[in-house]
Amino acid sequence: VLTSMIKRVDLAVFDTFQDARKGTWKAGFRVLGLAEKGVGWALDENNKGLITPAMKAKVDAAEADIVAGKITVHDYMSDNKCDL
Repeated sequence: VLTSMIKRVDLAVFDTFQDARKGTWKAGFRVLGLAEKGVGWALDENNKGLITPAMKAKVDAAEADIVAGKITVHDYMSDNKCDL
């Protein structure tokens, strides 16, 4: 693994405060995935020299396919099992 995952807690908190401000906040889980920009991968000055353009293109294509629904990512929270 050459990089780390980014979990956009800041975005989740901001959205929650915005909902509370508008009076539309509801208790419960909110899932922010790739489509919502809630998660990602760290590509920065510490690892960009290790990631080739071809590798980045494959990651970008996989991300686009996940967002488009062409690739299904198993939801662990649905059954508490890793689907390999």
